[in-house]
Amino acid sequence: MELAIILLMFAFFLIFFKLLAVVFKVGLFVLSIPFQIIGAIFLVVLMMMLLPFVAVAGVLAIVFAPLLVIGPFLPLLLVLFGLYLVVKK
Repeated sequence: MELAIILLMFAFFLIFFKLLAVVFKVGLFVLSIPFQIIGAIFLVVLMMMLLPFVAVAGVLAIVFAPLLVIGPFLPLLLVLFGLYLVVKK
């Protein structure tokens, strides 16, 4: 009988602390909502400030993308250009 009472008390303590943890977690979430809103506004402002730089980077990437394709063949092209200059003379 004592074991059943001890287990029942343990179950009540476990439920009590679980509910206390849930209430604490909900309270912290409610307290953090204003900070989340401020963070979202800050993020939107930062993204709007970075948008012109991203646009310029995109245009430069489109302009210089062919150089990335030619880059690995550059040593071969330079050797062929050197041979062309030697044969030309």
